[in-house]
Amino acid sequence: MITIAFIGFRKSGKTTLIRELLHVVKGRVAVIKRIHDYGQEFDVRGKDTWVFSREGAETVVGLAPDKTHILVNTPIELNRIINLISELAKPDYLIMEGFNEEVRDRDDVIKVILPRSIEEVGELTKGIKPPLIIYCGFCGCRLDGCVNSISELINSVLSYTAING
Repeated sequence: MITIAFIGFRKSGKTTLIRELLHVVKGRVAVIKRIHDYGQEFDVRGKDTWVFSREGAETVVGLAPDKTHILVNTPIELNRIINLISELAKPDYLIMEGFNEEVRDRDDVIKVILPRSIEEVGELTKGIKPPLIIYCGFCGCRLDGCVNSISELINSVLSYTAING
């Protein structure tokens, strides 16, 4: 299972890029979405979890502070959810939206960083262990090693998985 985490602040383009990736990856895809607010509904028209399930994700999980959206009314730790999804859904790809702190030290997760400005590049990458891809299609920083278009990002992710998967 190839695991990819999209990391960035609110309105940085995480959902947009995940939707694009869902259209081009071949195989079974599961998505875990970090939900920051209490009392959020799951699989409601227009919400990210609803969109992901309609855009091609076979399995969608929402992790909120007060519940886990696979109809479990209690929060469940991320690693337990990853193991559960791996066992039950057997996806080829596991895509995570958010979870910066939980994945920062993991070398088995491709981290796609989405800064909105050049100042956020340092803030979002500080202390993060590779593999790491910086997508500056929104901030336009043009730093060495950054990818600048959605197609370039998708090619980087897919080529990384082909080499290392």
